[in-house]
Amino acid sequence: MLGVRVGSHGESRVELIEIARMEEARQARGLAEVAPESRPFAGGTAGRGQPGQWINFAVGMGMAGPVDEAECDEIIAWYVERGVEPRFEVSPFVGDEFLRMLEKRGFGVRVFENVFYREIERGRRVEPVFATPREVEIGIVNPADDSEIREYGAVAMSGFFPPGVSPTEANYEQVARGVKHPRSVAMVARVGGKIVGAGAMEVSGEAAGLFGLSVLPEFRRQGIQQGLIAARLNLAAERGARIACIGSKPGIGTERNVRRMGFDLGYVKLAMARAGEGLAAIVG
Repeated sequence: MLGVRVGSHGESRVELIEIARMEEARQARGLAEVAPESRPFAGGTAGRGQPGQWINFAVGMGMAGPVDEAECDEIIAWYVERGVEPRFEVSPFVGDEFLRMLEKRGFGVRVFENVFYREIERGRRVEPVFATPREVEIGIVNPADDSEIREYGAVAMSGFFPPGVSPTEANYEQVARGVKHPRSVAMVARVGGKIVGAGAMEVSGEAAGLFGLSVLPEFRRQGIQQGLIAARLNLAAERGARIACIGSKPGIGTERNVRRMGFDLGYVKLAMARAGEGLAAIVG
């Protein structure tokens, strides 16, 4: 159950460390199930695929106690042997000794991520702040339809790759694994039958995670992102989730939209990586 404290004015608030425990654990479980290869790591999960894939990271470690130095070195070596840059997503609630451990091993901060949260409840619908245009149809991707998954993947990944860089077949295969994951749902926004926006979510117990949302450039600023956020929140509430989280790089459109949609900042996490000759960083 969620830990709740009472504020100075009598309002109830969920403890932020509980939010982090739920969200980091959700990500670790999901990564273990969708990564081509995975292994436990200090209470979390390390995932590994082909060099450059977004699945090459570790998450959730250190939330249940100190990280063993020998285990940390084993995970680093596990990535390096595949030609993959070791990358750890570090919660602010881990011990300082883990940060010193990574610093000593040459890790540096690669990305900051703000993790936002909001409470949801079955029967209390969430609506977009700005109404989604009538011509936009929001629906669920059929996990048995490979062509629909492919179109979904192209749109979902479109906002995460730098200009001139296209997703690989391995990226498309990883998207398909995620869509077919039993706790995940992929949702799309269509205009005239064409997918113009795409995003996914996973529900794990009381925790829901929203991720991978992109809208094609020519359809932005029309309320489509908010429509997809609301649709996923409502479905998550129907499936029993009480807390929904979404991660965002600081200062981008996603952050502004989730704040408008009732999300508050829960915590800030660091993606820490160790560069090395012949080691591929995540692309996208």
